[in-house]
Order: sequence, then structure tokens, then C-alpha cells
Amino acid sequence: MTLPHSISSTVDELSATLATQLIESLANAADEGRLLIVGIPAGRTLTPVIDALAAQLRETPRDLGHVRLVLMDDYAIPAGDGWTAPPVTAHYSCRQYGEQVIAKLSDAVKPHTGIGVAHLWSPDPADPEAYDGRIADAGGIDIFYVAVGSSDGHVAFNPPGTPLDSRTRIIPLADSTRRDNLGTFPEFDSLDDVPTHGVSVGLATLSDARRVEIVVHGAGKAPSAARLLAAEGFHPEFPATFAYEHGDVHVNLDRDAASLLPEAAADATASAPQ
Repeated sequence: MTLPHSISSTVDELSATLATQLIESLANAADEGRLLIVGIPAGRTLTPVIDALAAQLRETPRDLGHVRLVLMDDYAIPAGDGWTAPPVTAHYSCRQYGEQVIAKLSDAVKPHTGIGVAHLWSPDPADPEAYDGRIADAGGIDIFYVAVGSSDGHVAFNPPGTPLDSRTRIIPLADSTRRDNLGTFPEFDSLDDVPTHGVSVGLATLSDARRVEIVVHGAGKAPSAARLLAAEGFHPEFPATFAYEHGDVHVNLDRDAASLLPEAAADATASAPQ
């Protein structure tokens, strides 16, 4: 068994497809008079999807007051006997990324009612356990968009070895994850600049979402995509395989990320001159 997946020709095509699907979910939730709660990662993976969503919303603006965006993680900085989030002005602040997403969407839907920073949730390093309760009290996450670490298959800040029953908590960051973050936040000068801890949702938090959309694009993610789709089940050493335990999951790839998949090799063979 492998995970349901689709391959788009380009990242722009992938992003436009996901944006169209999300707008349909937005409209359905509005028609039903309920919140739409969407989990998102910070960083490069979802940026083209957000840009495509903003472009489509500019064409047909709509009220987004019923939307809540739920960040999956942030860095955790030591503070006395506990932890705090980095300042929102820090270049590596995941909260800053979320606020930038809010600003893009709010601007796109004017003059309709947009969304503001009050509609953006993020885990508090000082009280991480409260995050799962807040999500549950709101009715749970409808869609969680999930990125996959290029080197170790981490999702959010969950490192290799993470159990399926994990919840939001403070996590010592794996060096492999921190190295990936050098690309996510290019203003880091070296690995020594990357914080050593994060606050992150767990695999159980992700699994509670009604739908999971895994987003993988770029040639650098091809090995992770191939490993994920070859796994056939959950393996703690590759956290993204939590998806095999979820009942409604889809892996969205562009052609570059899919280049190491067996079907990509078969397509290349079939299209080669005879």
C-alpha cells in the first residue's frame, strides 16, 4: 500500500490546484456557518500555495472572518526556568511568517472582511500542552498542510524516533532538522545560530486533523518523497510516515519532487525515443 498522491508538472500548477481546493473548503464552511481551521507550516513549502490562494482571492474576494490559521511550531528560547518564543521581529520567527500570511490574505480580499492576527494561533513554549486543548475546544483542525524535511523526514519539529501518540511539547531539535532550517531561514550564518529547541505539535496532533495534505516540491525533496511513498506504513525513524495511519491524506508533488518515484522512471522510459 502506498499513499494517495498526485504529480503536477510545476510547483505553480500544484499550488493553484491546492488553492482552488482550499477556496472550495472556505466556501463550504461559510455556507454551513462554521469555522474553517487550517493548520500550516512556516517556511518555504507553503509559500507558493499561499501566493496562489491570494491571487485567486483577488479575482473573487470573499469574507475570511471564519478562518483560523494554526501554526504547527516555533522555536523555543530559554527564559529563566522555562521557555519563550523568539521575538516576532526575529528573522526565524514562525509567528512572523504566519503574520505575513495573514497580511497577504487580508490584503487580497479587500474590501471584504479579512482576517487579522487574532485569527492566527501559535503554540506557546511556556504552556505547550494547552495548544491541543485549544484546538479541540474549537472543533479540531479541518485541513493540515504538512511539509516534509528534506534530510530526515521530520514534520513540524518532530525528529526521527517520534512516537505516534506525541502531542504539543518542547522538543530538542535534531541536527538534521537544524541543518534543513539553514535553508528555511537563510539569514542564519551557521548551524550554531539555529536554536536547539522548538515547540511543536506532535504526530497525534497532526493525525487528529480531518484531512492532511502533504506538500512536497523541488528536486531537493525528491529523496524524501521517494522514501515516504515507498514506506508502506509508519516508521518512527521517518516521522512523515505518520500519514499511513491517517484515513484522509493526500501527497501533492511537483515533477521535480517526484523524479525518483517508480512512475517517474516509467514515464521517462515510455517517452524516450525508440
